[in-house]
Amino acid sequence: MENSIKNEIRIDIQKLKKLPTLSENAEKIIRLTARENIHLDELVRVIEKDPPIMSKVLGIANIVYFGIDKPIVSIKDALLKIGFKILKNIALSVAIFSIFKVSGKRESSYRRLYMHSVMTATICKIISENYLKELIDDSFTAGMLHDIGLFALHYSFYESFKEVEKAVLSGVPLIEAEEKITGTNHLQIGRWLAECWGLPEIICDVISNHGRVPDPFTRNGKIIALVHLATHIAENLGYKLFDSSEGCTFYEKEVYEILSLPKKDELMSEIKTLLSETEVL
Repeated sequence: MENSIKNEIRIDIQKLKKLPTLSENAEKIIRLTARENIHLDELVRVIEKDPPIMSKVLGIANIVYFGIDKPIVSIKDALLKIGFKILKNIALSVAIFSIFKVSGKRESSYRRLYMHSVMTATICKIISENYLKELIDDSFTAGMLHDIGLFALHYSFYESFKEVEKAVLSGVPLIEAEEKITGTNHLQIGRWLAECWGLPEIICDVISNHGRVPDPFTRNGKIIALVHLATHIAENLGYKLFDSSEGCTFYEKEVYEILSLPKKDELMSEIKTLLSETEVL
């Protein structure tokens, strides 16, 4: 039974039977951001043609760059204030999330997943800028997209998602609960989906490994460890995947063997202070 469910989910993801297809503008943004040579105005025009994507890009830009004196009010303004690379990464993330938007009874759990992703990405950015400068470009996108497998499960297999949530709230570890109920887990689901969309290898690696024990010898091990840490901090600051859950297993010893960082409590204190200045989306 579990294998049949797993195969059904994998087939649906690979053939995109149940999952929504990317919007035309989302596809354009993914294609544009994948190119090495891109005209800035071209990306700005595509974002501005899609008001829902544009509003989310501006919302996230203002959260991530809360230190700017004046709010970011336009895409061109965002380009000037935060730079092309970060704007590109935010636009890519928002374009992907735009296909998972739901309403009704699913909206509160969607919003919880979404805010967890935004805060994980923001925490990745804070840690990268202050301590791991070589990871700045990719860390935001990796943090934002690390749980797209859960979004896919939530959107296309909602009843299974609710069963997983119930198990997690009763104390079962997330991946264990997913595998028992669906025969697979959000790390695998996310990887299958990311590969279908042609996302960069580094993002695929984070998606499929962020919930596992960090390994310094794994490809892209540093950024995987960073996202793992940022996920834990986000959950401890209240941005949880599931309401009232204890959060995912955190492998602190392994993270600190890979990343040279201040102690976790010190990091959390600094990040909490910075995030207190932001507004919720």
